[in-house]
Amino acid sequence: MVSTPGHAARNPKIVYLTFDDGPNSMNSPRLLRVLAREHVPATFFLVGQSLALDPEHATRLWLSGHAVGNHTWSHANLTLLDPLSITQQVRSTQRLMGPGGGMCVRPPYGAVNATVSGVLKGMGMRTVMWTVDPQDWAHQDAAYITGHVLSHVRDRSVVLLHDGGGPRSATIAAVKELIPQLRKRGYEFSTVPACRVPFTGYMTDAAVPRAKPQKPVGPAPSPSGTPSGPTSSPGTGP
Repeated sequence: MVSTPGHAARNPKIVYLTFDDGPNSMNSPRLLRVLAREHVPATFFLVGQSLALDPEHATRLWLSGHAVGNHTWSHANLTLLDPLSITQQVRSTQRLMGPGGGMCVRPPYGAVNATVSGVLKGMGMRTVMWTVDPQDWAHQDAAYITGHVLSHVRDRSVVLLHDGGGPRSATIAAVKELIPQLRKRGYEFSTVPACRVPFTGYMTDAAVPRAKPQKPVGPAPSPSGTPSGPTSSPGTGP
């Protein structure tokens, strides 16, 4: 962060919004529209079986400025599995996430023991838990979700929410309310550092509204005989 002369550099309060159990074809697009409109990056922990139905979803999240984490293949309680099965649960999802997937995992139910920790560490995976949990998976009450988060959030809080696993209209409504309320309290939004994968080249940031194309001035150019190939912008976020 660059400070201007006469002004001390400030250290903003940070909150990490995280979403589990996706992707979900009903909930995820609606949530992403809210985040894009508000220019808010978030961290998504994806279930491999759900991602297999939409394999490009992880890449779209990454190119939109969000971070992507591993939530196992089948939302398994890893503490009930042997080391080989734990490895398969994580590795299968990681492969599907592609180069935009961070080396981080959120164990379903927050269930971890010495075996799970040892396997994940051996795979080079960082374990990411949470500090604020409004239990949005258990009810459809946007006011409760909003109130719980606002009353428990602190600097560097990791907020656990869900975009998969069932209807999430209340969660999406709560996110709409939480973003401006948290900004009023001086919070900025970021992706979980352990899950970030840096871009190389230029970032295609779908979280920022794209400018409308300018209408050409004057007559349209006559078509030439030289074909042009498709253009692309190579493309990023306790």
